[in-house]
Amino acid sequence: MFRILLCVFILIFSLATLAQDDLLSLVDDKKEEPSKKVYATFKTYRLGNGQTIETVKKKNLDYRIAHRFGSVYNSASSANALNDAAHTAFGFDIAADIRNSFDYGILDNLTVGIGRSRFREMVDASFKWRFLTQTSDFKIPISVALYGDMGYTTMRTDNLYNGIVKDFPTNESHRINYFAQLIIASKITSWLSLQILPSWSHRNYIKQSINANNGKEDANDIFSLGIGGRVKITKRLCIIGDYFYNFSPYFENNPMAFNPLALGFEIETGGHVFSLLFTNSSALIENNFIPYTTDTWGKGQIKFGFCISRTFAF
Repeated sequence: MFRILLCVFILIFSLATLAQDDLLSLVDDKKEEPSKKVYATFKTYRLGNGQTIETVKKKNLDYRIAHRFGSVYNSASSANALNDAAHTAFGFDIAADIRNSFDYGILDNLTVGIGRSRFREMVDASFKWRFLTQTSDFKIPISVALYGDMGYTTMRTDNLYNGIVKDFPTNESHRINYFAQLIIASKITSWLSLQILPSWSHRNYIKQSINANNGKEDANDIFSLGIGGRVKITKRLCIIGDYFYNFSPYFENNPMAFNPLALGFEIETGGHVFSLLFTNSSALIENNFIPYTTDTWGKGQIKFGFCISRTFAF
């Protein structure tokens, strides 16, 4: 599935870029004008699960609250899965994750942020630096940004080490994890934006877990590749989606670990942007949803989520 999505992504990107070049070659403009930078490749700084190329404007504060409910349905829950789903109001009675975050624009291309997530009681600090910006004439066909995040779990010590024989001293560094990502995006047309996200996750401490199908162990480091896109339907409505493929052998045909996929809609209402999506991931930030997605679309383990953001200027 990942190879198919990646091939489609590359094909669309290549054809659109060639089309732009052909159109520009037909224009005989003797007076060369300075290249204009492309803005609003995406509406907000997050897409489905993942980041976008966007940063918060200088001296602006973005407050965001996100909520992820439980599974709409789970065919593996019991013989009467539909009845089980109804008892949880198809996931709406369950809070899989809740996140509050603040992101501030130090510069137009540099954002810093803090947040707190319910999943694993994660407190995190992040930055995003967009160091290359696409131009409308496609002389610079892409925008590129570097994103980094450090998380710290505040869960109780007995929960952190739950399920293992603890024959070693408690170590505060076991609570820390890191995430780094390169965001490469392009606004192909006024209605189509695409991006690719090479990513690296590191957890200082993990519990031993083995893939029953190939005998591979979970690892502290995970390298991933994400792809995402936005299709603009109207001035205020977009279809959004992203997918992350984990290259660790532990995730290959693992019945207990899956790659996160999100599909949904984005609605702009003036000062607010609403994101409504469905995903198999319970968690809301990369430090959690990349290593800890244990549900799959194939069994109906799909969760509804929403996000509301509001920007304040100072």
